[in-house]
Amino acid sequence: MAAQVDSPEPEWQVVECLLPGLTQATAEALGQRVTDALAVAPHPGVSYLGSLLMPEDEVLLCLFGGPPADVRSVSERASLPFERIVGCVGLGWQPRHAEPSPAATESGARPRREGVHT
Repeated sequence: MAAQVDSPEPEWQVVECLLPGLTQATAEALGQRVTDALAVAPHPGVSYLGSLLMPEDEVLLCLFGGPPADVRSVSERASLPFERIVGCVGLGWQPRHAEPSPAATESGARPRREGVHT
């Protein structure tokens, strides 16, 4: 069963970029600018989780973890041409590198690996 989301402010933010003529190469370059900006000047509590490209709509949605003001700061530093930043809640997403909880480790349970269902 999934945990309830009780936080009044989402932990994830979507940075919405509407770019006429947007290509996959441009989208990848924008993602790299974000990665580079965070590498040069890490922003505690902010992580870039990746992007979704919708080429037919010329839209790039960049997903971040972190508070809205901090995500805005990183996005501006990376010169992302965004329209808005919208809080969101992830439903049904699996973490990339899930660490076992202390309770699971103590009970002898093995950590669940991505793509492996037991």
